[in-house]
Amino acid sequence: MSSDFQHYSFRMPNIGFQNLPLNIYIVVFGTAIFVFILSLLFCCYLIRLRHQAHKELYAYKQICAVCLEEFKPKDELGICPCKHAFHRKCLIKWLEVRKVCPLCNMPVLQLAQRHNKQDHGPPQGPLPGAENIV
Repeated sequence: MSSDFQHYSFRMPNIGFQNLPLNIYIVVFGTAIFVFILSLLFCCYLIRLRHQAHKELYAYKQICAVCLEEFKPKDELGICPCKHAFHRKCLIKWLEVRKVCPLCNMPVLQLAQRHNKQDHGPPQGPLPGAENIV
């Protein structure tokens, strides 16, 4: 059986890109454009997700809950430990009167102290009774 195949020579025809039919060019070009558009849509979707996640992270809702004015790009923001954002001046005035977050009424000082304890972890000093170890 293998002796039958030895008599035939299988060669691909020598066709260059210049000799390909027009429909092949259309398919390749159309596929490339389709992939390009899909990648653009995906990039726009990722940018939108990142922007939305940033807003949710800081509870950034375009309006200061204290003065009810819209945030502007150059405004200084004050961010509570509970991640709610306000104009810095508004937050300072609010905290002079009340020591809680204007949105969730969580005590700001207690949240800040909890936040600092979580960041620093347990104290790094010597263990009790360590001075007796030889």
